[in-house]
Amino acid sequence: MKAHNIYYLEEKKYAVSRLVFLVILTFLSFVLFERTGTQIISELFFSSIMLGGLVFISLLHYAFIVRYPHRLIGYRKSLLIILDIIVLTLLVSIYGQYGIYFLPFYAWIVMVSGSRFGLGYFYISIITVAVAEVSLLFYSPYWLEHYDILLAFAIATFLLPLSFLKDTIRIHESNEQLSQELSTTEVDANTDTLTGIANRKVYKEEMKKALKSREFFALFFIDLNKFKDINDTYGHDAGDEVLREVTRRLNNCLGEEDFLARLGGDEFVIISKKKKVFLPKFVKKIEDEVVGQHKVDAVTVNISLSIGISMCPDDNKTEMLLSKYADEAMYAAKKKRGTYHVFYKDIAPPELEGADIY
Repeated sequence: MKAHNIYYLEEKKYAVSRLVFLVILTFLSFVLFERTGTQIISELFFSSIMLGGLVFISLLHYAFIVRYPHRLIGYRKSLLIILDIIVLTLLVSIYGQYGIYFLPFYAWIVMVSGSRFGLGYFYISIITVAVAEVSLLFYSPYWLEHYDILLAFAIATFLLPLSFLKDTIRIHESNEQLSQELSTTEVDANTDTLTGIANRKVYKEEMKKALKSREFFALFFIDLNKFKDINDTYGHDAGDEVLREVTRRLNNCLGEEDFLARLGGDEFVIISKKKKVFLPKFVKKIEDEVVGQHKVDAVTVNISLSIGISMCPDDNKTEMLLSKYADEAMYAAKKKRGTYHVFYKDIAPPELEGADIY
Protein backbone atom coordinates (compact mmCIF):
# COMPACT_ATOMS: atom_id res chain seq x y z
CA MET A 1 0.00 0.00 0.00
CA LYS A 2 1.07 3.45 -0.76
CA ALA A 3 1.92 5.77 2.10
CA HIS A 4 -0.57 8.53 2.75
CA ASN A 5 1.44 10.36 5.39
CA ILE A 6 1.26 14.10 4.72
CA TYR A 7 5.06 14.33 4.86
CA TYR A 8 5.30 11.71 2.14
CA LEU A 9 2.95 13.72 -0.05
CA GLU A 10 4.99 16.85 0.63
CA GLU A 11 8.23 15.00 -0.10
CA LYS A 12 6.82 13.79 -3.41
CA LYS A 13 5.67 17.28 -4.33
CA TYR A 14 9.04 18.74 -3.35
CA ALA A 15 10.88 16.08 -5.38
CA VAL A 16 8.99 17.08 -8.52
CA SER A 17 9.49 20.85 -8.10
CA ARG A 18 13.14 20.28 -7.18
CA LEU A 19 13.70 18.13 -10.26
CA VAL A 20 12.15 20.75 -12.56
CA PHE A 21 14.30 23.48 -10.98
CA LEU A 22 17.49 21.44 -11.39
CA VAL A 23 16.72 20.63 -15.04
CA ILE A 24 16.25 24.34 -15.77
CA LEU A 25 19.42 25.27 -13.88
CA THR A 26 21.42 22.57 -15.69
CA PHE A 27 20.11 23.74 -19.05
CA LEU A 28 21.06 27.35 -18.27
CA SER A 29 24.54 26.28 -17.16
CA PHE A 30 25.14 24.52 -20.47
CA VAL A 31 23.91 27.58 -22.38
CA LEU A 32 26.34 29.75 -20.41
CA PHE A 33 29.08 27.18 -21.02
CA GLU A 34 28.68 27.59 -24.79
CA ARG A 35 28.68 31.40 -24.69
CA THR A 36 31.36 32.11 -22.08
CA GLY A 37 35.03 32.92 -22.62
CA THR A 38 37.77 30.45 -21.78
CA GLN A 39 38.66 32.08 -18.45
CA ILE A 40 35.83 30.37 -16.57
CA ILE A 41 34.95 27.68 -19.09
CA SER A 42 36.29 24.85 -16.88
CA GLU A 43 34.26 26.06 -13.88
CA LEU A 44 31.08 26.19 -15.95
CA PHE A 45 31.74 22.76 -17.41
CA PHE A 46 32.32 21.29 -13.95
CA SER A 47 29.18 22.91 -12.52
CA SER A 48 27.11 21.71 -15.51
CA ILE A 49 28.29 18.13 -15.02
CA MET A 50 27.66 18.40 -11.27
CA LEU A 51 24.13 19.71 -11.78
CA GLY A 52 23.49 17.00 -14.37
CA GLY A 53 24.57 14.41 -11.81
CA LEU A 54 22.22 15.97 -9.27
CA VAL A 55 19.36 15.69 -11.79
CA PHE A 56 20.15 11.97 -12.16
CA ILE A 57 20.20 11.48 -8.38
CA SER A 58 16.89 13.37 -8.15
CA LEU A 59 15.34 11.01 -10.70
CA LEU A 60 16.53 8.04 -8.65
CA HIS A 61 15.17 9.65 -5.48
CA TYR A 62 11.76 10.22 -7.04
CA ALA A 63 11.62 6.66 -8.41
CA PHE A 64 12.61 5.29 -5.00
CA ILE A 65 10.00 7.20 -2.99
CA VAL A 66 7.27 6.19 -5.44
CA ARG A 67 8.30 2.52 -5.42
CA TYR A 68 9.24 2.27 -1.73
CA PRO A 69 7.37 5.03 0.16
CA HIS A 70 7.93 3.43 3.59
CA ARG A 71 11.65 2.66 3.32
CA LEU A 72 14.63 4.68 4.60
CA ILE A 73 12.46 7.76 5.16
CA GLY A 74 14.81 9.56 7.54
CA TYR A 75 17.96 8.63 5.61
CA ARG A 76 16.68 9.68 2.19
CA LYS A 77 15.43 13.07 3.41
CA SER A 78 18.61 13.82 5.36
CA LEU A 79 20.77 12.72 2.43
CA LEU A 80 18.85 14.97 0.05
CA ILE A 81 19.27 18.02 2.30
CA ILE A 82 22.97 17.38 2.88
CA LEU A 83 23.59 16.70 -0.82
CA ASP A 84 21.85 19.92 -1.86
CA ILE A 85 23.90 21.95 0.61
CA ILE A 86 27.18 20.31 -0.46
CA VAL A 87 26.49 21.00 -4.16
CA LEU A 88 25.40 24.56 -3.38
CA THR A 89 28.61 25.12 -1.39
CA LEU A 90 30.73 23.82 -4.28
CA LEU A 91 28.93 26.16 -6.69
CA VAL A 92 29.47 29.15 -4.38
CA SER A 93 33.16 28.23 -4.11
CA ILE A 94 33.67 27.59 -7.85
CA TYR A 95 32.09 30.82 -9.06
CA GLY A 96 33.88 33.09 -6.60
CA GLN A 97 32.40 36.58 -6.88
CA TYR A 98 29.48 35.23 -8.92
CA GLY A 99 28.77 32.74 -6.15
CA ILE A 100 26.95 35.50 -4.31
CA TYR A 101 23.92 34.74 -6.49
CA PHE A 102 23.75 31.23 -4.99
CA LEU A 103 23.99 32.30 -1.33
CA PRO A 104 20.24 33.02 -0.88
CA PHE A 105 19.53 29.35 -1.66
CA TYR A 106 20.94 28.38 1.75
CA ALA A 107 18.00 30.08 3.44
CA TRP A 108 15.61 28.58 0.89
CA ILE A 109 16.82 25.02 1.61
CA VAL A 110 16.46 25.56 5.37
CA MET A 111 12.92 26.92 5.08
CA VAL A 112 11.71 24.31 2.58
CA SER A 113 13.19 21.39 4.53
CA GLY A 114 11.31 22.54 7.63
CA SER A 115 7.96 23.02 5.93
CA ARG A 116 8.10 19.98 3.62
CA PHE A 117 10.01 17.36 5.62
CA GLY A 118 9.36 18.21 9.26
CA LEU A 119 10.85 20.13 12.16
CA GLY A 120 13.74 17.71 12.71
CA TYR A 121 15.01 18.27 9.17
CA PHE A 122 14.84 22.03 9.73
CA TYR A 123 17.47 21.64 12.46
CA ILE A 124 19.54 19.24 10.32
CA SER A 125 19.65 21.79 7.50
CA ILE A 126 20.58 24.65 9.88
CA ILE A 127 23.53 22.66 11.25
CA THR A 128 24.66 21.54 7.78
CA VAL A 129 24.50 25.09 6.42
CA ALA A 130 26.61 26.32 9.34
CA VAL A 131 29.28 23.69 8.59
CA ALA A 132 29.16 24.52 4.87
CA GLU A 133 29.62 28.26 5.36
CA VAL A 134 32.50 27.76 7.79
CA SER A 135 34.07 25.44 5.22
CA LEU A 136 33.93 28.22 2.64
CA LEU A 137 36.10 30.38 4.88
CA PHE A 138 38.71 27.63 5.18
CA TYR A 139 38.79 26.31 1.63
CA SER A 140 37.83 29.25 -0.60
CA PRO A 141 40.43 32.07 -0.85
CA TYR A 142 37.85 34.41 -2.36
CA TRP A 143 35.33 34.00 0.45
CA LEU A 144 38.02 34.17 3.08
CA GLU A 145 38.94 37.55 1.64
CA HIS A 146 35.28 38.62 1.47
CA TYR A 147 34.24 37.08 4.74
CA ASP A 148 32.08 40.14 5.54
CA ILE A 149 29.73 39.36 2.62
CA LEU A 150 29.57 35.70 3.58
CA LEU A 151 28.93 36.63 7.21
CA ALA A 152 26.06 38.93 6.19
CA PHE A 153 24.42 36.15 4.19
CA ALA A 154 25.10 33.65 6.99
CA ILE A 155 23.27 35.87 9.47
CA ALA A 156 20.40 36.27 7.00
CA THR A 157 20.34 32.50 6.45
CA PHE A 158 19.78 31.94 10.16
CA LEU A 159 17.61 34.93 11.02
CA LEU A 160 15.18 34.58 8.12
CA PRO A 161 14.19 30.93 8.84
CA LEU A 162 14.24 31.56 12.59
CA SER A 163 11.85 34.47 12.14
CA PHE A 164 9.46 31.97 10.54
CA LEU A 165 10.16 29.27 13.14
CA LYS A 166 6.79 29.77 14.79
CA ASP A 167 5.08 29.24 11.42
CA THR A 168 7.28 26.21 10.74
CA ILE A 169 6.28 24.69 14.09
CA ARG A 170 2.63 25.41 13.33
CA ILE A 171 2.96 23.74 9.91
CA HIS A 172 4.72 20.80 11.56
CA GLU A 173 1.92 20.35 14.12
CA SER A 174 -0.70 20.69 11.41
CA ASN A 175 1.06 18.10 9.27
CA GLU A 176 1.31 15.72 12.21
CA GLN A 177 -2.42 16.04 12.81
CA LEU A 178 -3.21 15.56 9.11
CA SER A 179 -0.91 12.52 9.00
CA GLN A 180 -2.76 10.98 11.92
CA GLU A 181 -6.12 11.66 10.30
CA LEU A 182 -4.98 10.23 6.97
CA SER A 183 -3.54 7.17 8.70
CA THR A 184 -6.79 6.60 10.59
CA THR A 185 -8.80 7.01 7.40
CA GLU A 186 -6.55 4.56 5.56
CA VAL A 187 -6.87 1.97 8.34
CA ASP A 188 -10.66 2.39 8.39
CA ALA A 189 -10.83 1.98 4.61
CA ASN A 190 -8.74 -1.21 4.59
CA THR A 191 -9.76 -2.91 7.84
CA ASP A 192 -12.79 -4.92 8.83
CA THR A 193 -14.18 -2.98 11.77
CA LEU A 194 -15.43 -6.00 13.70
CA THR A 195 -12.41 -8.31 13.53
CA GLY A 196 -9.56 -5.88 12.80
CA ILE A 197 -8.24 -7.89 9.84
CA ALA A 198 -8.15 -6.91 6.16
CA ASN A 199 -11.43 -6.39 4.32
CA ARG A 200 -12.66 -7.36 0.85
CA LYS A 201 -10.98 -4.35 -0.78
CA VAL A 202 -7.53 -5.36 0.47
CA TYR A 203 -8.20 -9.00 -0.46
CA LYS A 204 -8.79 -7.92 -4.07
CA GLU A 205 -5.46 -6.07 -4.05
CA GLU A 206 -3.63 -9.07 -2.57
CA MET A 207 -5.13 -11.37 -5.19
CA LYS A 208 -3.86 -9.12 -7.97
CA LYS A 209 -0.38 -9.09 -6.40
CA ALA A 210 -0.37 -12.87 -6.01
CA LEU A 211 -1.42 -13.40 -9.64
CA LYS A 212 1.10 -10.85 -10.87
CA SER A 213 3.93 -12.62 -9.04
CA ARG A 214 3.27 -15.80 -11.10
CA GLU A 215 4.14 -17.91 -8.08
CA PHE A 216 2.15 -20.81 -6.69
CA PHE A 217 -0.51 -19.97 -4.10
CA ALA A 218 -3.65 -21.54 -2.67
CA LEU A 219 -6.93 -19.72 -2.19
CA PHE A 220 -9.02 -20.75 0.83
CA PHE A 221 -12.70 -19.79 1.05
CA ILE A 222 -13.91 -20.35 4.62
CA ASP A 223 -17.51 -20.26 5.83
CA LEU A 224 -18.76 -20.94 9.37
CA ASN A 225 -21.36 -23.70 9.57
CA LYS A 226 -24.75 -22.87 11.08
CA PHE A 227 -23.64 -19.39 12.10
CA LYS A 228 -27.24 -18.15 11.78
CA ASP A 229 -28.24 -20.63 14.51
CA ILE A 230 -25.62 -19.07 16.84
CA ASN A 231 -27.05 -15.59 16.21
CA ASP A 232 -30.63 -16.81 16.66
CA THR A 233 -29.85 -18.77 19.83
CA TYR A 234 -27.40 -16.53 21.66
CA GLY A 235 -27.89 -13.12 20.03
CA HIS A 236 -25.84 -11.02 17.61
CA ASP A 237 -23.41 -9.88 20.32
CA ALA A 238 -22.41 -13.48 20.87
CA GLY A 239 -22.24 -13.97 17.09
CA ASP A 240 -19.86 -11.02 16.81
CA GLU A 241 -17.68 -12.47 19.55
CA VAL A 242 -17.62 -15.82 17.73
CA LEU A 243 -16.35 -14.05 14.60
CA ARG A 244 -13.63 -12.35 16.64
CA GLU A 245 -12.68 -15.66 18.27
CA VAL A 246 -12.51 -17.44 14.90
CA THR A 247 -10.34 -14.60 13.59
CA ARG A 248 -7.93 -15.00 16.51
CA ARG A 249 -7.73 -18.75 15.94
CA LEU A 250 -7.19 -18.39 12.18
CA ASN A 251 -4.45 -15.86 12.83
CA ASN A 252 -2.73 -18.39 15.13
CA CYS A 253 -2.43 -20.75 12.16
CA LEU A 254 -0.93 -18.31 9.67
CA GLY A 255 2.67 -18.08 8.57
CA GLU A 256 4.52 -14.93 7.53
CA GLU A 257 3.44 -15.15 3.89
CA ASP A 258 -0.19 -16.06 4.56
CA PHE A 259 -2.91 -13.43 4.13
CA LEU A 260 -6.26 -13.41 5.96
CA ALA A 261 -9.31 -11.25 5.26
CA ARG A 262 -12.98 -11.19 6.13
CA LEU A 263 -15.21 -10.94 3.07
CA GLY A 264 -18.32 -10.18 5.12
CA GLY A 265 -20.79 -12.01 7.33
CA ASP A 266 -19.23 -15.32 8.40
CA GLU A 267 -17.01 -15.63 5.30
CA PHE A 268 -13.22 -15.50 5.46
CA VAL A 269 -10.50 -15.93 2.87
CA ILE A 270 -6.86 -16.99 3.10
CA ILE A 271 -4.19 -16.62 0.43
CA SER A 272 -1.35 -18.99 1.25
CA LYS A 273 1.98 -19.26 -0.56
CA LYS A 274 2.95 -22.45 1.24
CA LYS A 275 4.33 -25.23 -0.93
CA LYS A 276 1.70 -27.64 -2.18
CA VAL A 277 3.08 -30.51 -0.11
CA PHE A 278 2.46 -28.56 3.12
CA LEU A 279 -1.17 -27.58 2.38
CA PRO A 280 -2.85 -30.68 3.90
CA LYS A 281 -0.95 -30.11 7.15
CA PHE A 282 -1.93 -26.42 7.09
CA VAL A 283 -5.61 -27.28 6.58
CA LYS A 284 -5.47 -29.80 9.41
CA LYS A 285 -3.97 -27.15 11.69
CA ILE A 286 -6.85 -24.74 10.88
CA GLU A 287 -9.45 -27.42 11.60
CA ASP A 288 -7.84 -28.46 14.88
CA GLU A 289 -7.60 -24.82 15.99
CA VAL A 290 -11.12 -23.68 15.05
CA VAL A 291 -13.47 -26.66 15.05
CA GLY A 292 -14.94 -27.67 18.42
CA GLN A 293 -16.68 -26.26 21.44
CA HIS A 294 -15.44 -22.86 22.56
CA LYS A 295 -16.47 -20.67 25.45
CA VAL A 296 -17.57 -17.28 24.14
CA ASP A 297 -18.47 -14.76 26.81
CA ALA A 298 -20.68 -16.69 29.22
CA VAL A 299 -21.82 -19.44 26.83
CA THR A 300 -20.22 -22.45 25.15
CA VAL A 301 -20.84 -22.68 21.42
CA ASN A 302 -20.05 -25.35 18.86
CA ILE A 303 -17.99 -23.88 16.00
CA SER A 304 -17.35 -25.67 12.74
CA LEU A 305 -16.43 -24.50 9.28
CA SER A 306 -16.28 -25.44 5.62
CA ILE A 307 -13.16 -24.76 3.57
CA GLY A 308 -12.90 -24.73 -0.20
CA ILE A 309 -9.43 -24.60 -1.76
CA SER A 310 -8.36 -23.77 -5.30
CA MET A 311 -4.74 -23.50 -6.43
CA CYS A 312 -2.92 -21.24 -8.86
CA PRO A 313 -1.79 -22.19 -11.46
CA ASP A 314 -2.98 -25.80 -11.06
CA ASP A 315 -6.71 -25.03 -11.20
CA ASN A 316 -6.62 -21.69 -13.00
CA LYS A 317 -4.69 -18.44 -13.40
CA THR A 318 -7.51 -15.91 -13.21
CA GLU A 319 -9.06 -14.30 -10.15
CA MET A 320 -12.63 -14.93 -11.28
CA LEU A 321 -12.29 -18.69 -11.83
CA LEU A 322 -10.02 -19.30 -8.84
CA SER A 323 -12.67 -17.64 -6.65
CA LYS A 324 -15.45 -19.60 -8.35
CA TYR A 325 -13.64 -22.89 -7.87
CA ALA A 326 -12.81 -22.19 -4.21
CA ASP A 327 -16.46 -21.28 -3.65
CA GLU A 328 -17.67 -24.51 -5.34
CA ALA A 329 -15.21 -26.55 -3.25
CA MET A 330 -16.44 -24.83 -0.06
CA TYR A 331 -20.07 -25.75 -0.78
CA ALA A 332 -18.99 -29.29 -1.63
CA ALA A 333 -17.39 -29.46 1.83
CA LYS A 334 -20.67 -28.33 3.42
CA LYS A 335 -22.51 -31.22 1.79
CA LYS A 336 -19.90 -33.80 2.70
CA ARG A 337 -20.44 -35.22 6.17
CA GLY A 338 -17.40 -35.59 8.38
CA THR A 339 -15.30 -33.40 6.13
CA TYR A 340 -14.45 -29.78 6.71
CA HIS A 341 -12.43 -29.09 3.57
CA VAL A 342 -12.39 -29.94 -0.12
CA PHE A 343 -9.74 -29.21 -2.76
CA TYR A 344 -11.26 -28.17 -6.06
CA LYS A 345 -8.99 -30.63 -7.90
CA ASP A 346 -10.88 -33.43 -6.16
CA ILE A 347 -14.25 -32.35 -7.59
CA ALA A 348 -13.11 -30.82 -10.91
CA PRO A 349 -14.81 -32.27 -14.02
CA PRO A 350 -12.55 -34.80 -15.77
CA GLU A 351 -12.29 -32.65 -18.89
CA LEU A 352 -10.74 -29.83 -16.82
CA GLU A 353 -8.07 -31.93 -15.11
CA GLY A 354 -4.66 -30.61 -16.10
CA ALA A 355 -6.23 -27.97 -18.38
CA ASP A 356 -4.32 -24.72 -18.70
CA ILE A 357 -7.22 -22.32 -18.51
CA TYR A 358 -6.72 -18.52 -18.74
